[in-house]
Amino acid sequence: MKASRIHSTNTERILNSLQFQGRSNDCGPYTTATVINALCGLNLKAEELAQKMNKPVWRGPLFIGRRVPNWATFPWGMVDVLREYKLRASWDIFVTTSTLLEKLERGDIVMPVLGSLKPMWAHVMTLVAYDQEKGWGFANTQFNHQHISWLDDQTFQSQWKVLGHLVVTVEQ
Repeated sequence: MKASRIHSTNTERILNSLQFQGRSNDCGPYTTATVINALCGLNLKAEELAQKMNKPVWRGPLFIGRRVPNWATFPWGMVDVLREYKLRASWDIFVTTSTLLEKLERGDIVMPVLGSLKPMWAHVMTLVAYDQEKGWGFANTQFNHQHISWLDDQTFQSQWKVLGHLVVTVEQ
């Protein structure tokens, strides 16, 4: 049974740190910058972070591509950058709705990746609230405002399913 209403303890900080991605395909870097700024008290410019993430990096013996330049960001790319700022980040697939709600209620920063096959697109946002009536509330870099953007449960579930219930998480 889903809780009737949950708000992240970080909602205000996340919304205050939210940057508008404009017409770019940079939701990954913009969402990552939002979370880093909110949790670390920084003022990273998301556009600059996007350019930095375009370049692969060495991590020990591995050369890691964090995104397809100027287009799509990989979940491990977001995690790599979040860890650079000493945040406990991970990504996972096949996350259940109940686990998503537990993470939100616990105060973790949860970033589900939504998508569609026709037309093909993907989008990551920071989940900040759940309401049984309104649905799922996000800090969404696609909008030029710092308010919660709501998706009804049916829309959220169908778009989240497309990419295998993929979630990037920062543990608190």
